[in-house]
Amino acid sequence: MNNPIYKIIKPLLIENSYELINSVKILLFKENQSIFDLIDFNDEAIYCDPFIFMYIKNREQVLENIIIGYAKNNMEIEITTDEFGRIYIPNVGWLHTSYKKTRLKLHGKELKLSKNDRMIHFKHEPIYHIENTKIELLKYNLASLKPFYCDSEGVFLDVEINQISKHHIQNITKAYNLIKKHIPSQFELIEKYASKCVIFKVDTNKRNSFATFAANGISFFNAYQDDYDEVFFIDDVAHQTGHVIFNTLTYDITKFLKISSTTILETINLPNGIPVEKRSIHIIFHALYTYYTTFICLDACIENNSFDKKQQHEAIGRIAFYLDKCYNDLLLIDNPVSSEIKSKTIFTNLGFKIYKEIKNKWFEMFYKWRKEIVDFDMTNQPYNFTYSKFVALNPLKF
Repeated sequence: MNNPIYKIIKPLLIENSYELINSVKILLFKENQSIFDLIDFNDEAIYCDPFIFMYIKNREQVLENIIIGYAKNNMEIEITTDEFGRIYIPNVGWLHTSYKKTRLKLHGKELKLSKNDRMIHFKHEPIYHIENTKIELLKYNLASLKPFYCDSEGVFLDVEINQISKHHIQNITKAYNLIKKHIPSQFELIEKYASKCVIFKVDTNKRNSFATFAANGISFFNAYQDDYDEVFFIDDVAHQTGHVIFNTLTYDITKFLKISSTTILETINLPNGIPVEKRSIHIIFHALYTYYTTFICLDACIENNSFDKKQQHEAIGRIAFYLDKCYNDLLLIDNPVSSEIKSKTIFTNLGFKIYKEIKNKWFEMFYKWRKEIVDFDMTNQPYNFTYSKFVALNPLKF
């Protein structure tokens, strides 16, 4: 599958990742120089761990709880189990105990737990990597991620992780491996820059996604529709990891935009006539990149006959859905058919190269699929593509 943006962004991602690693090292050094007596200063995996990044961003975690899994020698820390008696250690896995919300002592290299100087029994569950990948599925809820689980008003949500992860493990495994097989250049970026993922289930009227730069490196997949299979996950893996990759890419957004990243491009008018400023150029640029990644992943899987007839029907419907969304976002910048004047005042040369390739991909997908999608009726679609609604107006023809 043609992936022209890959060639543009790969060296930039390497450069930005190096800058992020150095920033993390400097911040850790300023905070606690003795930390480097415990870990290998040159082990980049430590500084790329999303939980280290989360610590740097908000300081709500205990640093020793994160680095103990990377420690060179034995290290002892006090640690508290969650409401299920679990402890998560990055780079080690999960420790299951019968002690709920209890303060215990963890002996790192030995991987032992004690309470009041008495060793206690526990079960070690290693990190779960999605088959044939280096991507970690975070199978249980984590206290450190709960601050991100809130609705659009900031009210915290009770998010179920364990059962929905079990239910979809085969679907997400198929999705990652189909992307790996058919779009290897994109999978390379996913595996390197979006190394952990979470499957959850939340009503999208409350919150659609928990994607955030504060947890950079973690992709969040909302499997809220009961009929989801690998087609949805190919779509959402492409989309959500696209956000993560783009966060790393645009670490310094001034390399890509001539104007302020907060400049509002979209305003909506409420029924009472009051205009509400909605989306900035940075948000729209993000969205455009995720349309691009979704196009290349869905299209490559269709092209390589990865789906049965029903799944192919859904995948083409999803492409049609995103073609419309992408077109509307392109219109906020320029007429994608006839003009590039405004875009050249918005983007730097580098930003414009990426924008241009996104626009080219939209053209390519439109002309490739227009015969199949020209008669589609998408009028009943909500914000998120819903196949049951799509097939009601666009029956599958056998």
